[in-house]
Amino acid sequence: MFIYNFFIENFSVTELYGLGFFALIWLVQLIFYIAIFAKPNRHANKSKRGKIWHSAAKPNVSIIVYCSENFNDAERNITSFLNQDYPNFEVVIVNDGDDSDLKDTITLLKEKYPNLSYTYVPQEAHSLSRKKLALTVAIKAAKYDIIGFTDAFCRPVSDKWLSTMVRNFITDIDIVIGNSFEKGDKRAKWSYRFYRLFFKLKYFSYAIMHQPYMGEGTNMFIRKELFFNNRGFSNNLSIQYGEDDIFANEIMTKDNCRVELAEEAQIENTLYDIDGDLREMRLRRSFTDKILKTSAHFVFNIERVCTILFYVSFVALIIWGSITNILLIAFASSMFLIRYLSQSIVINKASKTLKCDVNGFETMFYDFIRPIENIRFAILGKSSSYRNYTWRIRR
Repeated sequence: MFIYNFFIENFSVTELYGLGFFALIWLVQLIFYIAIFAKPNRHANKSKRGKIWHSAAKPNVSIIVYCSENFNDAERNITSFLNQDYPNFEVVIVNDGDDSDLKDTITLLKEKYPNLSYTYVPQEAHSLSRKKLALTVAIKAAKYDIIGFTDAFCRPVSDKWLSTMVRNFITDIDIVIGNSFEKGDKRAKWSYRFYRLFFKLKYFSYAIMHQPYMGEGTNMFIRKELFFNNRGFSNNLSIQYGEDDIFANEIMTKDNCRVELAEEAQIENTLYDIDGDLREMRLRRSFTDKILKTSAHFVFNIERVCTILFYVSFVALIIWGSITNILLIAFASSMFLIRYLSQSIVINKASKTLKCDVNGFETMFYDFIRPIENIRFAILGKSSSYRNYTWRIRR
């Protein structure tokens, strides 16, 4: 009753409507950060405390490493997969680029590692997506039922990577998605680092909530039968990309997917032109995102709109309060501070878990940059749509 009387006595009806609208937007923002974006970090901590059940079985595994060009670190990266502390597995290298140097490297490695095999896509082969063709060739060559996907520019941070990912294949689990991060992330543009963090927070949070809609092909495991039951990539052959996110979207259900975010399960990506590669990655995702079947786009669009409304309504209340009622400034500023601290703490913890190297206390500034970046990439996407990313099948 005291609170009711306080507001009635100190605010006009119009002011109460304005404060109520701001409070509603503020509450929606808190729900997104505390109830959704905090999930990956809580999930990782829960797993660390042994609160998630894992299988003790060690099934045979095939690791497929896709290579499209000669990387300086290819030998080191491939060796890191071969040196996994796991009883029975194979590494299948599939080459979709210049064959000579990599083949020589594989020949030398096979003398030490009998579980290493090699296949390739001939340069004269024609396909709507050479990567999808290469992965199909590798999957057919793989011996075992559980298959891990990664790339030659990737390296597991631990020799426990394989066992940590595979422990999630309990009954009814057919797909496991893990985190990969960019080595030298500090060299990437500040806005790209934030983009990567929010991008991963969205799909990991949704997967943890049993609404998975995508994974990334640098650290993803599936059961082999799932690939053939889905007729491989046949449903999206008219798109150059989508061998990971669109394919995962087709095979994921609310019950068959797990997320693994343990420290030992992380994959490190070596990007030499990190800004250029991340820009290319974002453009690719802008095309494939439109095809993914999920409510996530709608839900996170609400978050983006609410972010804009939050700042606009905050500024409006400050101006309004300075003219009519200083209590408006006090309430709006208090709520702003609570939102700012909550956002910063959640993002700092998420950045540590997902290794995105951002400062959570700078997230407020990214809030202002994000709409501009979204518009910029929408324009870039329109100008690039018929060049590199997608094309229609001509009849």
